[in-house]
Amino acid sequence: MEQKRKDLGLVAGANLKRLIKESKYRTQEEFAFEFCTDVRTVGRWINRGIKNLDTIQQIADFFGIDALSILS
Repeated sequence: MEQKRKDLGLVAGANLKRLIKESKYRTQEEFAFEFCTDVRTVGRWINRGIKNLDTIQQIADFFGIDALSILS
């Protein structure tokens, strides 16, 4: 039986979506403004995953959480 590996980038994107909804920002637009990035970039991270570990660390720092929690 073949085991499927999780794409950690996609997991991070899904967790970013959850973090935004649970935060005071509530929307991708509000988060993008506060994070100083484009809303299209945030949408890309959520839909296609976050591939860059530095970006994951920056998001974790922004929300005050450990980067590993975004990947799990």
